[in-house]
Amino acid sequence: MQMAERLRATSATWYGAAGGVVCAVLMLGPGLAPGYLLFYDMVFVPDLQLSDRVLGVDGSVPRAVPNDLVVAVLSGPIPGWIVQKVLLVAVFVGVGAGMGHLTRSRLGAWSAAVVACWNPYLAERLAIGHWGFLLGYATLPWVAAAAVRCRRGERGGRALLGAALLVAAFTGSTGSVLALAVAIAVVVLPWTAPLTARAADLAWVALVFVLANAPWWWPFLRVGQTFVADPDGVAAFQSRADTPLGTVGSLLTGGGIWNSGVWFAERETWLISGVALVLVLLALASWGMSAGWRRHPAALGMMAVGSLGFLASALSSWPGGDAVIQWVVVEVPGGGLIRDSQKFLALWMIFLAMVVGDGVERLRERGVRAGLGVRVPAGLAVGALLTSVAVLPGALWAANGRWTTTHYPADQLRVASQLERAPDGAVAVFPWTLYRRSEWNDRRVVLDPWQRLLSREVLVNDDLPLSDRVVRGESPDSARVSRALTAGKGVPVLRDLGVRYAVVLTDQPTKPGVPDLRSERVLTSAEDITVYDLGPVRAPSAGADATDYIGFALAGGAILLVGASVIGARWRRT
Repeated sequence: MQMAERLRATSATWYGAAGGVVCAVLMLGPGLAPGYLLFYDMVFVPDLQLSDRVLGVDGSVPRAVPNDLVVAVLSGPIPGWIVQKVLLVAVFVGVGAGMGHLTRSRLGAWSAAVVACWNPYLAERLAIGHWGFLLGYATLPWVAAAAVRCRRGERGGRALLGAALLVAAFTGSTGSVLALAVAIAVVVLPWTAPLTARAADLAWVALVFVLANAPWWWPFLRVGQTFVADPDGVAAFQSRADTPLGTVGSLLTGGGIWNSGVWFAERETWLISGVALVLVLLALASWGMSAGWRRHPAALGMMAVGSLGFLASALSSWPGGDAVIQWVVVEVPGGGLIRDSQKFLALWMIFLAMVVGDGVERLRERGVRAGLGVRVPAGLAVGALLTSVAVLPGALWAANGRWTTTHYPADQLRVASQLERAPDGAVAVFPWTLYRRSEWNDRRVVLDPWQRLLSREVLVNDDLPLSDRVVRGESPDSARVSRALTAGKGVPVLRDLGVRYAVVLTDQPTKPGVPDLRSERVLTSAEDITVYDLGPVRAPSAGADATDYIGFALAGGAILLVGASVIGARWRRT
């Protein structure tokens, strides 16, 4: 890469990062104030401790591995609410800078960054609390840029691609699988190198992916036979129309998430959704007629993987498609990863951002040729931002003030501290439901935080209650407690499962169940919370053994392998 090209790429990266910062401030707004954003799956605690659950070796499905590990490491020296804000801003800055690095022209970088940061996909996933998905989303343009250098055979290209895949692995299974798809597509397309070179590149991608992601796939292989996914979850989590345009139109414009509770009202109007669809179709048509896939080495690969992501998102809503996904979810180990199919739309949004960035840059070139000078870049830059906001105004300033911060009640933190020092025994939290609504959190729906407030084993109901159905959870212990509560035999079953402490949140509705604890000893109580000691239980299990940590050993091997390749590339350059 020549010096002028490097300088241009660096400048574009900074412009993209600036676009990400602007979007972060405009979208998060008051959510950046001190305190915690707690809604749906967005759960952070003051000091997440390392535990078997955080490491994914406690025998449960490793859903938040290694996301929670990253948070736990950062939460050591930094308060949890600061960690949360840093990670959320990193989503915007990361994807913005990545689009700039991928686009490599300053105006195109800004425009692509704005589209990648301000769209229904990011806003809806943020509203539902899927910060791990979004961090994975932010790595995709970096993976694409590194894959280009790898395909070209540039010095250090493979090392950079390995490093990008390694970073994606820390965002969790979804982000890593998306990054794998991007890496393969960009490395392969267009097929211009000898077969041996492409095979070597793909082997490197596969090796890094398998090793780096062992912390989640290894424990899943060990417990996967125990947990059976509810086939009804496919219908519950399929893409849905959040616009009058139907499911396909909603997906084309970046929406379509299954949870109507996080939809933005303006997208349900013909005016806003229609304008958004016209803009998307115009951008795609212009890019196609100008043969946009020829102007950037990653364009063809991103077009292929973006289209694949769009089709994967739409498949479950098409006749027969739901049956295919249901079979995969139930019969294929790890198939539950595709149950929430709309998350694959991340690939489409990165491709669409590339298309817009390319189109804006071509408009600038035409304006310069027409003699309009410096007024063109400034106007197009402002126009890109205003247009994005105009078709999704509901995301402005913390969703019009809905995403506000709060603090955990001091009494609950005191009770959690007491439980940490109590004798051995697991904890169960009641009422027996997965999500909570509390006055101190403005009655917002949020995933039960007690599994993160405590480092010991915490048993919760993993059934997912939706507006029209309940998707059964995967834990046999949880299902056993549910049946016992229905039969009025909750306490004996809890003791049999090793539960010694029952935490009852008294500010919650009593349904769907609290066991009869009147004869049990109260360990401690505070406002809106009471903890009962059910008495000594069976001896706790020995915990994780050495084989449970093989996944982390393999990930350590990936870090060493990629680190060695980076050092080797630097040494060869010197």
